[in-house]
Amino acid sequence: MRTPLHAPRAGKRSIAAAALGTLALIGSLLVATPAQALSDTGTGGVFTPSTGRILDTAKGTGGFSTPMEAGKYRTIKVAGLAGLPKDGSVGAVSLNATVGASTGYGTLFARPDANTSRTTMLIYNGVSGEYTSNSATVAVGSDGTIQVMTETSARLILDVQGYYTSNTDGTAAGGFVPVAKRIVDTRSGLGAAKATIAPGKSIDVQVTGTNGVPAGASSAVVNLIALNSTDADGYLTPYATGGSKPANSLHYAPSETTSIQAQVPLSSAGKMTIANASTTANLVVDLQGYFTAAGKSGAVFTPASGRVYDSRATGNKILAKNETRSIQVAGAAGLPVMGSGVSAVVLTLIVAHGGSNGYADVYADGKTNPGITAVNFQTNEIQTNTITVPLGANGKIALRNAAEATNYVIDVQGWYSSPKVPTVSCPSIASGKWVATVPSSPVSCTVTAPARSSSDGTLVVTVDSAPVTFKRSDTATTTSTVLVDNLPGAHTVTATTVDGDSQVSSGSYTFGLGDWATKQIASDPSNGATIALDSELSVYVPDDDIPADAAITYTLRNNSGDTVATSDAVNDSWQIPDGILVDGATYSWQASITGKSGGRSTDSTVIAGPYTFTASSSVANDPAFSEEEDNAAPQYGPGSEVVAADADNARVPLGDGTALTLPDDAVLTETADLYHVVYANGFVTDVSKAPATIAGAQSRAASQYYPKISFYFSRSQVEAAYKALQIYGEICGAPGVAWTVGWACSHANRNLQDAITSAHYQKKRIRHDFYRSKVCGSCSRNVYTVVK
Repeated sequence: MRTPLHAPRAGKRSIAAAALGTLALIGSLLVATPAQALSDTGTGGVFTPSTGRILDTAKGTGGFSTPMEAGKYRTIKVAGLAGLPKDGSVGAVSLNATVGASTGYGTLFARPDANTSRTTMLIYNGVSGEYTSNSATVAVGSDGTIQVMTETSARLILDVQGYYTSNTDGTAAGGFVPVAKRIVDTRSGLGAAKATIAPGKSIDVQVTGTNGVPAGASSAVVNLIALNSTDADGYLTPYATGGSKPANSLHYAPSETTSIQAQVPLSSAGKMTIANASTTANLVVDLQGYFTAAGKSGAVFTPASGRVYDSRATGNKILAKNETRSIQVAGAAGLPVMGSGVSAVVLTLIVAHGGSNGYADVYADGKTNPGITAVNFQTNEIQTNTITVPLGANGKIALRNAAEATNYVIDVQGWYSSPKVPTVSCPSIASGKWVATVPSSPVSCTVTAPARSSSDGTLVVTVDSAPVTFKRSDTATTTSTVLVDNLPGAHTVTATTVDGDSQVSSGSYTFGLGDWATKQIASDPSNGATIALDSELSVYVPDDDIPADAAITYTLRNNSGDTVATSDAVNDSWQIPDGILVDGATYSWQASITGKSGGRSTDSTVIAGPYTFTASSSVANDPAFSEEEDNAAPQYGPGSEVVAADADNARVPLGDGTALTLPDDAVLTETADLYHVVYANGFVTDVSKAPATIAGAQSRAASQYYPKISFYFSRSQVEAAYKALQIYGEICGAPGVAWTVGWACSHANRNLQDAITSAHYQKKRIRHDFYRSKVCGSCSRNVYTVVK
């Protein structure tokens, strides 16, 4: 059974004085925080121990040499001091705050800036000569400062215990792991000699090894409990054994038991030293957790503010003697819900008038009480302490009142979380599988991510190198559906949860579609065709794709079987060299294709052909998908608006009294026959100077058409359009297809779709010739030609 830590109080301060002092507290202690969105006040990260004094208003440290003014904030520089970096990587700072020489009871608040909610650091007393200490973690502003305020005039001392950084390169220490265990009690000889600690003396405490803390841990979170039976106050200074003793002073009160949390660096041997000064006291050390070594796992910290619980609030009631109450923390006052990865919380535990001398325990709900103390207090006293406590599986903590009926208030300073790994599932195709048949519709995949643990928590889903960001829910799992293109080749889906500076990836969900090496190879020109003397050869696989990095070697033979030309290894079509083909001669050719297929680790080699063709000087190259007719009026994309002929900018006459105005970054070249425009985005437009004619048109005179306007689809535009056709069956309403200059878009435009398909397989461009009729809008025509 645990020995009570509270001792009868004598002298120095009366119950009446305490009662009068508490009446001076402002309403902040009396007002509950309403429900809200996540209440994080900044970024945190992993913990790095550091020590140094950054403020003492009695000594001029920190730039102030006068007491704090009641109710007024002071801005205190943090970054670049006491071992904290000044590169903007500090998200929050862990401080030991000491308040003394106050004119009465009050509360110490801190915040990163004037636009962010404040955090309760401690409640101090107004007894002459006494000092009150407590640790607290505060978000640091973007300018490397914090703001602090006391409710009364008082001396304020701020000592750094460490900082939380967004650095993830191993320079920081590590994440937090909760451990609840009593490791020292000088009254019984646990973990140290069975003796009080005299002024000027110290004890060394072994933290790693036998207390559930592994070797290499960088720091420990402990509750230091000083049992002082003397009439003088004292202070403790914890530090890494063997290191220099810092100025940090954790003050404890006379004639009572005082609890003060501290974050203490450990020596390489896993030890800390706790020095005592001013008076003699027994010491109890309760371990609340530790920080891992650099680069190791552990939960990361997010600073926050808000009120989690108030037993005086409507619907609640005072805690009875020895009552243990379950209190919901996760999902309350802006904290993340369970399932988000939140595992522990940092709280300011406030005793709102102790019913008697006593103490309180706080631990994970549903777990056995580990027998460590959270706060000690006296009758009718208001007392605070910072505690770090793990959450139960239900997101609750258990608060046990070891005193007569007492009210408690709980404010949040932040939480520790280990972001959960998101999941990716594509039910129709297992990860790692390769499917030979390309499906007729996109592959549907489901991505599931936990509720976010910071207010900027997002889910980034990357499908084949294209990232899409989703905002995650504060209160529930986020489920998103993504479509993976039903195009041949390898596909990858990766999900990443982002919470502040922490990112967790699902890993890659990969699968493949198609197996071109097992399918029929098609040729262009088709077998037995008659072609122009300046033609090129290409091979493709309908409904599949030869990979872009495949090596294709073409061999051309004459009618006698002699090789007349062989290409180098190329990855698309091959232009037959000039002077090779003879008018009227018949040739055979084949293509040797080597590349990855069907997800196999080794290359596949396929010989396509032989195919034959006849060369003819009477055949023109570039077959057109012509005579396409629609009812569309002239359409122009961005940068090619038809404007008045007297426009100030460069313009190209369109033959009808209007002009094509050009942006400043377009390049205009004029020849005898046409105007050639190259836009900055790569789009190309040609405008003929003479009225247009269409071969085979319905006996209309040339004068019935204005000069022809030609637009060119680049290779990337062809592929974007082909991809849209495969997924959506159209290009006009398909997302992700940029509107092209001059793109005459029709859902039923079969000739355009055929041209896109042919250009895709042949790895060519498309020229779109637009003939504007002088007679009627429905007489306008679009001709699509596959070109080199």
